[in-house]
Amino acid sequence: MVLGPIFMILVLVGIVAAVIYVMRHMGSGFVPGAGQSSSRAHDILKERYARGEIDSKEFDERRKLLGD
Repeated sequence: MVLGPIFMILVLVGIVAAVIYVMRHMGSGFVPGAGQSSSRAHDILKERYARGEIDSKEFDERRKLLGD
């Protein structure tokens, strides 16, 4: 009698975890921040370069680190 409710809770947690996993790996817009961090990092880097906070050498090094 005790194992039934515990098993149902585990099944529900597993389903929710599977849905979240699939959504993150498909790049769905439903998960906040998925796939946007890289674009945001590039934008910040470009802004810093445009304001003169970093030089060309540092800009290129950081751009390579970000994978551009």
